[in-house]
Amino acid sequence: MSSIEQVIAAAKAIATNGHTPSVALIKSRVGKVPMPLIVQGLQQFKAMPKSEWQTIPEFQAPVTQQASQDMPSIEELLAQQQLMVEQIEMLIQRVTSLEQVLAGKTN
Repeated sequence: MSSIEQVIAAAKAIATNGHTPSVALIKSRVGKVPMPLIVQGLQQFKAMPKSEWQTIPEFQAPVTQQASQDMPSIEELLAQQQLMVEQIEMLIQRVTSLEQVLAGKTN
């Protein structure tokens, strides 16, 4: 489905739900489609008679797989957690030794 077809299908879905299609509503549904294409698609949709709406394919929201690709695996999270625990333990040891040094200087 081309970008224009996505825009027109989104406009149809919005209109079918009883709302007036607008650039903002369409943009929220189609995602990263250039604004000129959204305006062009909206104009084409508004020029269509309702009898032609049935020829418009149903709107399918774009699938965003990037979010799942960006998420680290459980193994990666556990490794990061273990590294953080080790760093915290090392920092606690350093603070303890610094406190002992300071305690020795004040006495």
